[in-house]
Amino acid sequence: MDSLPDKVKRIDVLRVEYGKKKLCQCYDPHYEIDYQNRLVYCVDCGAIVDPFEALMGIAKSYDRISRQIEALLEQRREIASYKPHLVVIKDLERRYRAQNFSMVPCCPRCGEPFDLSELTLWSSRVFLKKEEPDDK
Repeated sequence: MDSLPDKVKRIDVLRVEYGKKKLCQCYDPHYEIDYQNRLVYCVDCGAIVDPFEALMGIAKSYDRISRQIEALLEQRREIASYKPHLVVIKDLERRYRAQNFSMVPCCPRCGEPFDLSELTLWSSRVFLKKEEPDDK
């Protein structure tokens, strides 16, 4: 063996490429976990994400999770404060306050306007009689 061979045999089982960018470059990615294949996907762009990187992203974006929790708590407070039996009263109040308290309700029977301070007499709902339509 006096000389070296012209071609050098390469062993290329594994190559490392340092110049490539990440597949997912979403600003606020939403992740989906594939339990069967143990993969994490970005729902927004469809890229496969390293599970550790996804976990770090979630840990760093804790303020986003906090905002979502606050929104859910606000929705819970709205649902808790919703009282369907007060819908008519709230609507009456909204209309009464409209245009600087210049609106007043009218009597449903005679149509005459009256001030709410004139409501002094109340009756039980049991005694409420609905007008029945005339049979023709």
